[in-house]
Order: sequence, then structure tokens, then C-alpha cells
Amino acid sequence: MISSRSLTLILLVFSAPFYHLSCAHADGGWYLGASTGRSLIEIEVPGNASGVFGLDESATAWKGFGGYVLDLPLLDFGFEGGYVDFGSASAQFQGVEASVDASGVNLWGIAGADLGPLGVYGKLGAIAWSLDTRTTGLIDQQLDKSGTDMAYGIGAKFMLWSLEFRAEYERYDVSRAENLSMLSVGASWVF
Repeated sequence: MISSRSLTLILLVFSAPFYHLSCAHADGGWYLGASTGRSLIEIEVPGNASGVFGLDESATAWKGFGGYVLDLPLLDFGFEGGYVDFGSASAQFQGVEASVDASGVNLWGIAGADLGPLGVYGKLGAIAWSLDTRTTGLIDQQLDKSGTDMAYGIGAKFMLWSLEFRAEYERYDVSRAENLSMLSVGASWVF
């Protein structure tokens, strides 16, 4: 049978590394950051009277963001805003090249849970988006559309003092696109 003194010593030995890791976790506050990754753009680009061109491509994307997080024991709540550039995607269709440039400004509400330096979170918000579509070749035209729609996402983070590393998936319910989403990795600095 293990004595209470031995049990206490065993618990201290096994919990010491987690205490040290939790000290590497920064308190909440204002933060700024940037991320890069891949976007998936699935959109119908208008053609001539005969129909549309279905563009389903991925592109290199990036975003800059900033916000504020209130760090409670085990829970985080905050808000975040930023600019996202989904990149440019294009495809060939029988003598016609169709392309789209997508970007937007977003605002998120964030809620998450953390244990020491590791955490997961969800995001719910809106994006003011802009889609610029072009066709060249047999059909030359350009259409610019914009609007505001809902967005949501999930993410995971790792904190090392005031530096936060993150991986995220965001989906934007843009009314003019079948799919507009982004998978990214990045970093932020908490002040």
C-alpha cells in the first residue's frame, strides 16, 4: 500500500512539467497577428447567354488580424477583426479563361478553452466581401460583386509567453460563391 507521503511525492513529480508549461501561458489582452495558407474558391463565373463557368480552385491566401481576448481560468472570450485576401484562382474553359479575385474584411466573436499553453476555440462572425470575376478569350467581361454574409471557424493554438501560434479553418457563407473557405497557420503577439 502506498503511503500518503509517497502519493504526494508522485503527484508532485508528475505535475511539475505541467506547472512549468502553464507558466509559459500569457494573460489575455490586445493582440496582432498574421496567417497564411490555402483558400478554396468555388464559384460560378457568368459567361455569355449560353451559361456560366464553374470555377473550383484553390489559391494561396493570407490575412492580417487583431483583437482582444479575456483570459479566464480555462475559458477565453474575445473579439477579432481583420483583412483576408483569398488570392486569385483561374481555370480554362474551351477558349475562355475565367478568373476570380476574392478578399474581405471580417469581424469575429471568439470563445475557447485552454489548458496551459494549449487551446481550442470557435469563431462566429461576418465578412464584408468583394469578388472580382473576369473572363478573357472568346468572351471578355468583368463583374465586380460585394456584400456582407456570415462566417464561422475553428482553431487550435499554442502559447509561448506572449507569442501565440495558431492553425485555423474558416468558412465564409458568401451568397455569390458555392464555397469560400481558408485553412491557415500563423502567429500573433499578445500585448
